[in-house]
Amino acid sequence: MSRRTFLAQTGSALVGLALLNSPLRAFALQEGDVVLPWLDQPAENPVPEIIGNQQTWETLDSWITRNDQFFSIAHCNRPAIDAANWQLTIGGLVRQPLTLTLDDLKARPKQDLIFTLECAGNSGLPFFDAGIG
Repeated sequence: MSRRTFLAQTGSALVGLALLNSPLRAFALQEGDVVLPWLDQPAENPVPEIIGNQQTWETLDSWITRNDQFFSIAHCNRPAIDAANWQLTIGGLVRQPLTLTLDDLKARPKQDLIFTLECAGNSGLPFFDAGIG
């Protein structure tokens, strides 16, 4: 296959995918199809108060994780934040030190981005030998 043919076919494929409303629609279940459970699910979460929203792969229905399904680990409890008094200070080796309130941040222009996050400490489960370092 020539480079020109490869680029043309790849471009056509990308345009086709871009025209889909969602990548999941390309692989939507048909009537009568069954989602098979993963056979290697991790053990039951023994500390749900620390490790929250452990994902069950079969429940995924989108490439986007909703906020209420977002996986989180809280080693030292979750902070109680006073939104009225919270501040972010940017200082040190910067040209213009800056302090922003939560309202300042919320008032800034918003931009939606689709990206993948993975914890730097991931070592996999069971049951959490934090792979940091």
